[in-house]
Amino acid sequence: MIKATTFHPSRIGCPSLPGTMKGIVGSMPGVKDVAVRYEERSLDVTFDDAEISEEEIVKKKQMIYIFLF
Repeated sequence: MIKATTFHPSRIGCPSLPGTMKGIVGSMPGVKDVAVRYEERSLDVTFDDAEISEEEIVKKKQMIYIFLF
């Protein structure tokens, strides 16, 4: 089933980070669309939960922070 969720990353302050997050999360199998709203500090993800879970997306998002900070 296709689902959509919005994440509110705590560390989205760097202007280059939204593009990095969009590219990495968007390349995950099962992710259909990613929209980063810098001003709102949000990451909208549409995904197929038969292919990927919300928890897997959260883990990837957390790994981006560890790698970049």
